Amino acid sequence: MEKAQFHTLVVLQVKVLYCLFAALGLSVIAVLDLIESTNVYAAVAAGFSVLLLLYAVYLLMRGHKRASPYPEWALVFLLCLFTLFGMQQTDQATHWIYFVPGYVYFLFPFHVATYVALVYSTALFLLIVQEYDSYLRLQILFTYAACYLFAVMYAMLNERNNRGLIEIVNTDPVTQVYNEYQLQLDLNKEMTRADRQSSELILVGVAIPPRWHTLKAEDYEQRLSFFGKKLKRCLRKYDTCYRLNSDNFIILMPHSSSDDAERLQEDLLDDLAGSDRFEGLTQVKVVQDVYRPEDDIPSMIKRIQEVLSNVQ
Repeated sequence: MEKAQFHTLVVLQVKVLYCLFAALGLSVIAVLDLIESTNVYAAVAAGFSVLLLLYAVYLLMRGHKRASPYPEWALVFLLCLFTLFGMQQTDQATHWIYFVPGYVYFLFPFHVATYVALVYSTALFLLIVQEYDSYLRLQILFTYAACYLFAVMYAMLNERNNRGLIEIVNTDPVTQVYNEYQLQLDLNKEMTRADRQSSELILVGVAIPPRWHTLKAEDYEQRLSFFGKKLKRCLRKYDTCYRLNSDNFIILMPHSSSDDAERLQEDLLDDLAGSDRFEGLTQVKVVQDVYRPEDDIPSMIKRIQEVLSNVQ
C-alpha cells in the first residue's frame, strides 16, 4: 500500500471512530431525555445518533474513495438549525450548542470550519442576548467560548500536524524530494499567488539520462537517489523539487525570472559535470517553462513533459 493510500485510510478510520463515539454519546443523551420524559429531544438525539451511525457505515463502504461532502453539510445544518430553534422553545436544548464547534472543526477543513463557526456563533450570540437573563447569559456564553476556543486550538494543531504529515507522506522515498501529487497541491497554490501578485512562476524540467532506464532496479534507484541530492543542493530556500511519475523532475521556482532559472540550470550542470560517480551525468536535459494565466495544472505538467521528451 502506498503512503498516500495509508494516510487516507488512517484519516478514514479516525473519522469513522469519531462518528461512532459521537453516536454513542448521543444515544446516552437520548436515554437520559427519555427517562426525564422529554420525548421530543430524546427522539432528536436518537435521530442524530442513527444518522451518524449510517454515515460511519457509508464511509466504510466508500473505502479509500473520496466521500461526498453533502452528508456532512446536511448533518451540520440540521444540528445548527435544531440548536438555534430549540433554544427558543426550551432550555434543555442549550447543552447541544457546546457540541457544535468541535463537530464543525472536526468534519471540515480549518478555513471552511472557521467561516461556519463564526456565522453560527454570531447567530447564537444574538439569540442568547435576546432570550436569556444576564446571569444565564454569562454562564452560557462563557461555557460556549471555552468549548469554541478548545475546538479552534485543537483544529489549529491538527491542521499543522496534518500539513507536516502530508508532506512526509508525499515525499519520494528514493530521492527524498516530493512526488507528483504534492506538485499538484503546491502548483495550485503558487498559480493562485502568481495571479494575485502578478509575479512570474517558473518551472524547470530535468530529464535523467535515457540509458538509466535500462538498468537494474537497484542500480537505477542508486542513481536516482544521487541525482535527487544533486538537485536539492542547487535549490534556493524557496524553490521546491518534485519527482514525476515518469521519473523526470520538476523544480518549482516562485517569484523568479528566466535569468534565475538559467542560473539554476548552470549550477546544476556544473555540479553534475564535476562528478564522475555515475556515467551519463553530462547527458541530463534541462528545460524551463513559464506559467501563463490560461494554464491549468495538468496542461503545465503535460507541456513540460512533452518538451523534455522532444529534447531527448
